[in-house]
Amino acid sequence: MKMMILSDNHGRWKKVYDIVKEVRPTVDYIFHLGDSEFEQDDSIWELIDGAVEGNMDGNQYYPMEQIIDTPEGKVYLVHGHVQSVNRTNSSVIELAKERGANFVFHGHTHQLKSELIDDELLLVNPGSLNNSRGIHPYKTYAIVNVTKDEYEVTFYDEDMKLLEELTHTYPR
Repeated sequence: MKMMILSDNHGRWKKVYDIVKEVRPTVDYIFHLGDSEFEQDDSIWELIDGAVEGNMDGNQYYPMEQIIDTPEGKVYLVHGHVQSVNRTNSSVIELAKERGANFVFHGHTHQLKSELIDDELLLVNPGSLNNSRGIHPYKTYAIVNVTKDEYEVTFYDEDMKLLEELTHTYPR
């Protein structure tokens, strides 16, 4: 199973649309973790399987969190601003565990990250397709590939170029 994760594009409709349109046939799910700044009735949402509200989305349309059931387990989606992910991931991890999730995906920090928590919960922040605030200077999104033996998290830049040095593989 393959999942595309994007967040914090803060507009940039054409860039996001071009990436999503290209990647859609190659993945099973596409998730947006907030701060799209797109209208609720935008046609791009027809290509996206789950989306949550970010702090810049204006409290308009999107749920604050979402659980998506997949063949490989539950995915917990959240932007992260309410859970203070700029300081720590402990709240989103705790919430994901309470909800029985196998995956927790969040945005907000504009800093890409992946980590396997307690050998059971995969945490991913895809970074930002608008601007990076982390040590990596790239505007990014992530792809999570789940096999029977492992989780592989790959990051791509805004030109859809694989950032191979940022790839992480975790055992299942």
